[in-house]
Amino acid sequence: MLNDNFLKIVRRLPTDYKDYGGEVERWDHPEETYPDCSTGCVFFKRLVHEDGRPDPDWGICLNPHSPRVGMLTFEHQAGFTCFKS
Repeated sequence: MLNDNFLKIVRRLPTDYKDYGGEVERWDHPEETYPDCSTGCVFFKRLVHEDGRPDPDWGICLNPHSPRVGMLTFEHQAGFTCFKS
């Protein structure tokens, strides 16, 4: 399964959400927002299957100011410091 293979190789960074191997405790501060790539980040470019369908879960971060730039990223893995709508 695609997700299982990707989960084995995806690089985890301290700036990722804790549920995905990072150090950012999501919802730690109720007054903060904690977006992720799945909520419409303009820099999250979804992978595309051979038949042209966008992958629902995986993409590449294209934000030049993000620690995940150029990296395979799970849609809920990151976004707190780099999300742009």
